[in-house]
Amino acid sequence: MAIRDRKSLRAFALGLTATGAALALSAATALAADPTGVWLTADQTAKIRVEKCADGYWGGIDWEKQAGFDMKNPDPSKRGRPLIGTPILMAMKPSAANKWDGKVYNPKEGNTWDVSIILEDPSRLKLQGCMLIFCGGETWTRVADQQQRGTTGAAGATAAPPPHSVCPQGAGARRH
Repeated sequence: MAIRDRKSLRAFALGLTATGAALALSAATALAADPTGVWLTADQTAKIRVEKCADGYWGGIDWEKQAGFDMKNPDPSKRGRPLIGTPILMAMKPSAANKWDGKVYNPKEGNTWDVSIILEDPSRLKLQGCMLIFCGGETWTRVADQQQRGTTGAAGATAAPPPHSVCPQGAGARRH
């Protein structure tokens, strides 16, 4: 009977160790969730670079299929500027596992809205927001590292310089 008790104890210890390792791995995965990187919009007309800033995650336009200008910005001094580099996601702060809440700027309308971003998996970022009772959203896909910054394709071409940070300069700064 003592041998069976030792085997049971050994099986229990192994099971406990395996469970602990699985929990540690899932906790590490949950903590590793991070929306930073470059994301292709649902309509594939722009790439948004998301980075961690002092006041949350911010995302700016990193590439456009067709160059655009910020013609409807509520700030007259910013109207007409190129959209490349314009902050789109602002001050996104954690609200749940793999979820951040903040603001989104829509340059097509010149409006800023409350939005949530949800990291559905490492390659899909869902944006969702509501205005009154109307809700909507879209899913962006992560851009592979080698596709993040292209070259002109010319012989001897070098990679594009690192992007400018979209993080606001100073407390409370808003660049949209």
